[in-house]
Amino acid sequence: MALRWRLLLLWLFMLVVSGALAYIIREVYQLGSEVQAQKSVEQTAQACAALQTEYARSVKPGGDIVDRELMNAVLNVTLDDLPGVEGGFWHDSSRFVAYAFPSHVGTEKKKDVPFTERKRVEALAGRSIARGVPMVDVLSGSREIVVLAACPVKSERHLATWAMARSPVAAGKAYDEVNRGLGLLLAFVIISGLWLTFSLYDWGKYFTRVERDLAENSTSASREIAATGDAELDRVVTAFNQFRTRLDTERAHAAELGTLLERSERFTALGRMAAAVAHEVRNPIAAMQLKAENALLAQPDSQRRALEFVLHEIRRLDETVKELLKKAEPVSTHSRLVCVSSWLMERVDAFAEQSAVAGIDLRTKVDVESWSFDPLSLGRALDNLIANAIQHTPRGGVVTVAAKKNTSDTAMILQVRDTGPGVSLDIEPRLFEPFTSGRRGGVGLGLALAREIAVAHGGTACYLHKASEASGACFELEIPWLAS
Repeated sequence: MALRWRLLLLWLFMLVVSGALAYIIREVYQLGSEVQAQKSVEQTAQACAALQTEYARSVKPGGDIVDRELMNAVLNVTLDDLPGVEGGFWHDSSRFVAYAFPSHVGTEKKKDVPFTERKRVEALAGRSIARGVPMVDVLSGSREIVVLAACPVKSERHLATWAMARSPVAAGKAYDEVNRGLGLLLAFVIISGLWLTFSLYDWGKYFTRVERDLAENSTSASREIAATGDAELDRVVTAFNQFRTRLDTERAHAAELGTLLERSERFTALGRMAAAVAHEVRNPIAAMQLKAENALLAQPDSQRRALEFVLHEIRRLDETVKELLKKAEPVSTHSRLVCVSSWLMERVDAFAEQSAVAGIDLRTKVDVESWSFDPLSLGRALDNLIANAIQHTPRGGVVTVAAKKNTSDTAMILQVRDTGPGVSLDIEPRLFEPFTSGRRGGVGLGLALAREIAVAHGGTACYLHKASEASGACFELEIPWLAS
């Protein structure tokens, strides 16, 4: 699961736990209020019964049932031990005949029945007298619970005692504090959720930037990734940049090893070339030796023919050695601005006589005015391609030498196309390797040399599998602009 979803689930879990905690706190507080209210009910009923019993026992037989002094004395004595309880006597005709609140906290003694509860007290006392049983009434308000109790005085049908207590409920000051605390808890959860959301958004934005930078880094040329400002992501970025530095160092080392390997391959190729030279030289020498020996024993005419044969073989041997040595020369480039049309015509004119003898139409097509390259080394490469094309094109064929720019105008393409049989599929994968030739008697160094010269110019050499004609071969040298 993604990190953002795990953090979201964690926040939802915090929200659920906070909600459950808030519910439990409210329930506990409500339970405490209910216990307090129940205690007030029991205390009020106890006070009412005590007033009823004490007054009935204290009143004189045959005396006035409504003795206000006795009532006040009984009220003060009985309610003094019951904090928060007030009470009195109620007569159905005289109404409130006595009242006392001895535990009242205030600067002045409270003497009057609370105005807001008078009617409820009268109604409850009347019902208690009418039914002859104690009665309790609980009034739940927003701030407090008012508990009323009324008890009929048994010796007098028209007289009742009453007691009243107040119990603060959840809407009181303590409950306001609880609600304030729960509100702070809810605000904390909401703010933490918003903070988590914005943090995840910023983190996702930073992560996307790092991901994009990593995707844009190529395997050949990586670049350093800038820090994001996020501590955790910057640790990954720092690790990547350190890895990139080590990778660049290893690439440089690998390039050095590649250079050494290339030199080793060149020495191997030179060894193979030397073997080929030895093979080509030994046969003519053996033939010359045999003919020369015979010439010493033969007649003058025979000696003349033998000497002519010896000279012919010597010339062939000399040409072979020259060709091998020329193609084994090291490649070096010295670029300068060259007029392509003049340079190309010089290269083609060098093969005019050879193409005419072979009956081949040698054509040119130039779409580049000037370009920067080494005319000598690139001329060697182009000569090899033209010579190969003439050697593989039958009489009556066409060899086309063209110069044009690539689609982005960043490189010049030299193209040599012929109408010969094309390249055999079995040698095509090894076409540019040294000593690979499709012509009998060929050395196989021309294409390898052409590729080396193209690479020395920072370009490439390739064989097009499908030429524009139905048959034939097409080779291209792509040469980028080289500063002189």
